Amino acid sequence: MIDYTGHSLRDFCLSLASDNPVPGGGSVSAYVAALGVSLLKKTLVFTLKKQVDDQTRKEVSQVLVEVDELLQEFLQLVNEDSIIFMGCLDNRSVPFNERFAPAREVAQKICDLCQKAYKVHAKGSYLYNKSMRSDYEAAQRLIDAAFRISWENAHYGEED
Repeated sequence: MIDYTGHSLRDFCLSLASDNPVPGGGSVSAYVAALGVSLLKKTLVFTLKKQVDDQTRKEVSQVLVEVDELLQEFLQLVNEDSIIFMGCLDNRSVPFNERFAPAREVAQKICDLCQKAYKVHAKGSYLYNKSMRSDYEAAQRLIDAAFRISWENAHYGEED
């Protein structure tokens, strides 16, 4: 199995555009969330480069710890989704909903992490340097896109 996080963005996109079943939407949602929290981190790191008081520096530093943890978890899920999805394709004798339950569980993990990312983003909303507003808002939109993709994957195949 390819370690998508160890390859270039170009390689990831070429793999995504291929006729292989992975990577797919689950890996993409985790990757997009990783991009969102990375952009969030950028805004907060930039904030620390400006003159800020000790209290703000402490609060930003605490948020950055959470951002780093989220980033590592999202990157891990980029690969985990592909591994789990390939396993779901193997046993075609198992009913669809049962066979793809592990893939939906990974998608739910991504949803849950996106919700944590929303909270971390909110914590930083009064801390970041306002000259970085467009990047800060873009980070929120990326996390939102990742949440929507993973939510759809988590609920794919459910009966209405």
